[in-house]
Amino acid sequence: MKPNLNRTQTRLSVRASRDELQSWNSTARECGYKTLANYFRSLMNSAPMLNADKISLLTELKNTREEVSRIGSNLNQIARQLNSGEGFTDANNNMKQCLKILEQIAGMIATIRR
Repeated sequence: MKPNLNRTQTRLSVRASRDELQSWNSTARECGYKTLANYFRSLMNSAPMLNADKISLLTELKNTREEVSRIGSNLNQIARQLNSGEGFTDANNNMKQCLKILEQIAGMIATIRR
């Protein structure tokens, strides 16, 4: 019998609750992996690349959030000036849109950091 040359030489062991193991197995199957070991290998081999991409994406999102925040501040100043006139409604709607975008960006950043 020929030895399996692709067989790994070392073993990694991880303790998990039954619920965690069940969840991991389910996730692995949903992602198309036949075994949990193959799923973990794929995750671990892609981790360094993902971390670099995460850092780049987080930096970009942070810069975008700061820029939208500055735009919101400008809109707030305009809204104060227009508070007594007809243009207030438009400025107020723009401010609400900026705040909504800021919340969405904050949510994306929180999701990426997980």
